[in-house]
Amino acid sequence: MKKPKYPLAHFSPAKDELVVIAITRESVDTGDIRPLLEKLSLLSGTREAALKWEGKLTFYFDGWDQDPRETAEIPEIRSFFLDVTAEWPYWFHFCEKVGDTVLHVLRLMCRGQYVRGSGGMVGWQFDDPRDLGRQMMLLFNGQNGMYDRFKLPETMNERITQEVTQLIENSFG
Repeated sequence: MKKPKYPLAHFSPAKDELVVIAITRESVDTGDIRPLLEKLSLLSGTREAALKWEGKLTFYFDGWDQDPRETAEIPEIRSFFLDVTAEWPYWFHFCEKVGDTVLHVLRLMCRGQYVRGSGGMVGWQFDDPRDLGRQMMLLFNGQNGMYDRFKLPETMNERITQEVTQLIENSFG
């Protein structure tokens, strides 16, 4: 039996049920973060919702199929995502932890570039590890603020922190 890539992430509830949010090109092009924030606030508006949707979110950018760049390489998408995150810094709590969503969030928040390795492998190289650390702290602080506000279980906060940490460690290992 093959060992799971991110063993701690398999404790996360996202495996069977995901909520997938399409982020429209129109919202990105106009810089209108309100439609996305309205969708995200449904996940984080109450204690019950935060518990229900923990670890179940993923997203994609709709309308960019003809663009040969990856989303993290598109300045308009990165700027839009940073604006959203300034208002809604709860990605670590809500993002699924089995796939690539957490790393996608970090690629959108931190400058870097795709590098092509042997065997056709492609990876993201962050330009500044300190920026990665700052952005991760911003997201952990956002998560902690939501946990304090809703009095969510500390054990859940610790588990999610461990899951995210393992995802990051394995991506650099």
